[in-house]
Amino acid sequence: MRWLITALLSLAAFVVVLASGAKADVTIHVGSRTPPADAHCHRVGTRSTDEGRVLSVYACRP
Repeated sequence: MRWLITALLSLAAFVVVLASGAKADVTIHVGSRTPPADAHCHRVGTRSTDEGRVLSVYACRP
């Protein structure tokens, strides 16, 4: 069930990026762990699961 929620949140974040007209050089990371520093990510928001767990949403540039 957790992987399904994570997959749906990832898909939703992907759709938001495509709909907002962001450039192709931006990727989205959704999860409880912080991406590595060399990924050049910045936090753009959070999402909560049904279980109350908070997932961070990061936009990363190559």
